[in-house]
Amino acid sequence: MGRAMNKLYFGDNLDVLRGLQGESVNLVYLDPPFNSNANYNVLFGAQGKASQAQVEAFKDTWSWEDSARDAYQDIIERGDRTALLVKGLRPCLGETTIMAYLVMMAVRLIELERILKEDGSIYLHCDPTASHYLKLVMDSVFGQRNFINEIVWKRTTAKSDFAQGAKNWPRVHDVLLHYAKSDSPRHFEQPFAKYDEAYVAAKYSKTDPSGRRYMLDNLTAPGAGSRGHPQYEFMGVRRYWRYGKDKMEQLLAEGRIEQPRPGAVPRYRRFLDEMRGIPVGDVWTDISAINSQAQERLGYPTQKPVALLERIIGASTKPGDIVLDPFCGCGTTVEAAHKLGREWIGIDVTHYAITLIEKRLTKNGAKPSDYKVAGRPTDMAGARELAARDKHQFQWWAAWRLGAQTYREEKKGADRGVDGNIFFANGPYGTGRIIISVKGGDNIGVGMVRDLRGVIEREEAEMGVLITLATPTAPMLTEAAAFGFVRKSAHGRLPRIQVVTIEDILAGIMPKMPPLPVLPRHAAPTKKRKHDQMELLLPFEGLNIKPVKGEFVDPRFMKMG
Repeated sequence: MGRAMNKLYFGDNLDVLRGLQGESVNLVYLDPPFNSNANYNVLFGAQGKASQAQVEAFKDTWSWEDSARDAYQDIIERGDRTALLVKGLRPCLGETTIMAYLVMMAVRLIELERILKEDGSIYLHCDPTASHYLKLVMDSVFGQRNFINEIVWKRTTAKSDFAQGAKNWPRVHDVLLHYAKSDSPRHFEQPFAKYDEAYVAAKYSKTDPSGRRYMLDNLTAPGAGSRGHPQYEFMGVRRYWRYGKDKMEQLLAEGRIEQPRPGAVPRYRRFLDEMRGIPVGDVWTDISAINSQAQERLGYPTQKPVALLERIIGASTKPGDIVLDPFCGCGTTVEAAHKLGREWIGIDVTHYAITLIEKRLTKNGAKPSDYKVAGRPTDMAGARELAARDKHQFQWWAAWRLGAQTYREEKKGADRGVDGNIFFANGPYGTGRIIISVKGGDNIGVGMVRDLRGVIEREEAEMGVLITLATPTAPMLTEAAAFGFVRKSAHGRLPRIQVVTIEDILAGIMPKMPPLPVLPRHAAPTKKRKHDQMELLLPFEGLNIKPVKGEFVDPRFMKMG
């Protein structure tokens, strides 16, 4: 099957969605950022009322700022049901984070409705904190008549929060709101769950001479003949039967009918190996969440199990259909769609998520030619746009291009001068460390080199690389050279600080570094190097890489499963 549709988008999903073709996707699954464990004061309090600690802990907060105001205005100008809904909610909820969340979701759901095919469907994954509001928004966008199910997923076991003084029932479930695009016939294939062992032992307690387990089921007609079923005598018993006499005789000859004793009502042999299982309803208790011991665990805070997405995709699409996840995070939807032979589109605003999904795809046998990545800068114009849009993502992307193995987590406040790390085998001196600092502004100067020097000394690292978007000044290069060379090096004379531009990195002109771990194929290739950088590449195995709290490991160097 061709994979021309498979694409990862790095960027704001609203911008990407507005550029996608209408009626082009069969299924949408979205798990938008929301934290059911967040303090309700953070969610419903007016902007600025919550403590800074609370706001930082709840990283997924949607604040009532320019983007939310713009989304609100876009919706109001439509003048439709969704406009009436959000206009009515604003006086009730105020300019709170929950109101911002709803308008930001509404403007995206409007685009998703446009992109869905007429026979498509959508699953919105949320939690009870906001599901009641989101259902109103979904009703307004897709129409109340197109509501299909509210699915409850039991994602965890009951917690002992009462021991810490909690006065609520333990919160153990998520909600999935399932809507259709229209009343057009849509694909749905009923999934089945395995029978419980106790149920099998109790209900399928009989075996035939070949060892097949079976149960005895009813052959008499419901309604005692009121529905037009035939009445006749069979095996000495006169009843209204489910089947005509010829069919009954055929079942008897096939060994499918058993009379428990003479004169008893004949029964139908229903064999266990012919049963598909228990039809899955709208309460899912058989799929466990990702726990600390799960093999598929990646350490991503909102990671969902692949089995959950396989159930949704398997039930609501056919092979070759297109699945879209606009908040694809660590890529569970993408992996499930790829495994099931569906085309897919994934969108995420973080560069780390894109690289993590690439790693997952590689693990599942995908080749770089099987999909495309859009939105990742490949030239200076793209780099400048990313730096202006999101300085944290620019820092991650730049460090990634240099070959960083760990990254500082995106957060407010000081980052202690470390945007990424490269570790290398330093012979008898153990594991060496290169600290990466990234500056995406035009206002750069010699003070940044001095700051990096202080960080290297504080962290007792061997080297440092300062990546700049703008051209470094002559004093910056002089200051870097004045820091000298690595004192303990198994790889010859290595400058302790080097300054490299994004333009250099994009051209494949890299700083002089020791032999580095081998990178997968989708890592950026090096065309040429400054200072005759060594060609030898060492395997990553055996390096003593221990990310500190607040750091992520680059997926290229991550063992998965």
